[in-house]
Amino acid sequence: VFGWTRGELEESHVAQLRQENERLAGQIADIRRTVELFEARIAETAEMEQEFRNLANLEPIPEDVRRLGVGGPPPLSELSDEASPSTLVKEARETLNRIEDLNRAAVFQNANFEEMIGTLRDSRDELDRLPSISPVRRGWISSGYGTRKDPFTGRQVLHRGMDVSAWTGTPVYATADGKVKKAGRNGTLGLMVEIDHGNGVMTRYGHNSRLLVKAGERVKRGDVIAEVGSTGRSTSPHCHYEIHMNGRHVNPWRYIL
Repeated sequence: VFGWTRGELEESHVAQLRQENERLAGQIADIRRTVELFEARIAETAEMEQEFRNLANLEPIPEDVRRLGVGGPPPLSELSDEASPSTLVKEARETLNRIEDLNRAAVFQNANFEEMIGTLRDSRDELDRLPSISPVRRGWISSGYGTRKDPFTGRQVLHRGMDVSAWTGTPVYATADGKVKKAGRNGTLGLMVEIDHGNGVMTRYGHNSRLLVKAGERVKRGDVIAEVGSTGRSTSPHCHYEIHMNGRHVNPWRYIL
């Protein structure tokens, strides 16, 4: 080394710098390819996200909002880089900016998915609390909702629910999630279960031979809450089923899928 001239030393140093630049350029190229891969995946996820927003009944996100605009003066590092015409420095700076954009997009999409999950979870809870099945699986409708001839008096009266005839002891199911409000004997309905489903929705199940729940219990759609019977004002075993919306009785048939 001591025998090298100054020019040889400088040439050796330049060669080392060139090798180092080539190594850094290779690393930056690898990073850029990885960034491009993630950019493509972010774009695919954004398309999927828009589809999920449609399912969740959420407004689509405009493209100008999705671009996540930023502003403000450039950092001191960029100001100092302006004096250098190095292509390597510019590529490195551009790659860092793209990585920052990816990070912002990922945070943005994460927040959007959390919003959608929350909305869908709320929607699922509401659907679970909406009556949608028959209270008796093995039976037949013997009397529908509306005006009919009273089986005891023969006069035309309003029937506020529907009757599902079945053998005594046939299971009676909760038609939606909710909380048992009443479970006991109730005049003409005999042994009755009343379930509060929230949002002003309530169901009744009358004339049972046996009750399997108590007031205050939480039930899920499909839980067995009673057994068909003929207690109260009844001519034969059946389940009298009512749905009330905000204090008004409605036709239960419309809520059986």
